[in-house]
Amino acid sequence: MSIPHEIVVPRLNVADSTLRLVKWAVESGERVGPTSVIAILETSKATFEVTAETDGHLHHLADINEVVSVGQTIALLTESSEAPHTVHRHTSTLIAETAEDGPEISEKARPLMAQHGLSGADFPGRSVVRKRDVEALIATREGGHEADRERRFGNEVLNPDEKWDAAIGSAHYEQLRATLTELRRRMKARFDRHVSTGELLYDRWDMARDHGFGEGSSIYDACLLLGDVRVGKHCWVGPFTVLDGAHSPLEIGDYSSIGSGTQMYTHNTIQHVLTGGQQEAFHEPTRIGRCVFVSPMCVIGAGTIIGDHSFVAAGSYVEGRFPSHSYIAGNPATRIGRVLVEGDRAQLLREGR
Repeated sequence: MSIPHEIVVPRLNVADSTLRLVKWAVESGERVGPTSVIAILETSKATFEVTAETDGHLHHLADINEVVSVGQTIALLTESSEAPHTVHRHTSTLIAETAEDGPEISEKARPLMAQHGLSGADFPGRSVVRKRDVEALIATREGGHEADRERRFGNEVLNPDEKWDAAIGSAHYEQLRATLTELRRRMKARFDRHVSTGELLYDRWDMARDHGFGEGSSIYDACLLLGDVRVGKHCWVGPFTVLDGAHSPLEIGDYSSIGSGTQMYTHNTIQHVLTGGQQEAFHEPTRIGRCVFVSPMCVIGAGTIIGDHSFVAAGSYVEGRFPSHSYIAGNPATRIGRVLVEGDRAQLLREGR
């Protein structure tokens, strides 16, 4: 490992952009292996363990009880037990040594620049060149062919030189824009947030009631809702979720939370597609228990059953049956621990702890 590997604060839920570093499980300079627990982070909802993705010597870049941001580098893994000297504390990009007359080039940007024959001179005015800067320049240079590509809408060929702004100047457009502006002002004044147009027009709680959800539940207009979906009381369904009850019932128990971007299915066409239509689509009811927290960007497969008071970590693919009080994570997901609920406090405990 010639280039230090960064340990970056993950996004564990949509509500927290900062977390607290509760504990270092490994002293700075000590060697760790892949999957070793190296730190404990705390969100507003629970504590989480951070594990190493590779082996190496750990070097701390943040202090215990420090508030750290999502995306912040809190540690490095290097081949040497000696701390690297070219790394700036609290940055998410490692800065490499630079020539005297040019900008600093990040370690991640350097190989990409070499591949495309770029130098620091291609980035005038920048003191630091990062990977995203290089990617933006490459995209700009390679995007010239777009002007020659035929643009279609349906079967109609579109001429980009026509006066397409006529609709924007119409009275109907101005009235619609004024109405939406007032609704956005209302949303900002009352809730201090910006949401998509659908959320301005449709109340989340009214939508939930229209679909027969339990008292106090809400669902965003940006969700895809199909078929027989049964949601209990006081549930939160985040935006951009897919709730598929088109082939069998999908049930979600009281006081459960479904994170943004999560997809929950009661069917799949895997065998149907792989056999060229020889097999029928699979479908089976999916059931989520009471007081279950499903983090953002998860996929819940058809026929899955998750017991009460369970937690599903972000980005997991979940398929199968899991008992109550399960701590579920991974792709494919497994039960990696348990949820301990004592009074008004819940803890996520990994197996063996």
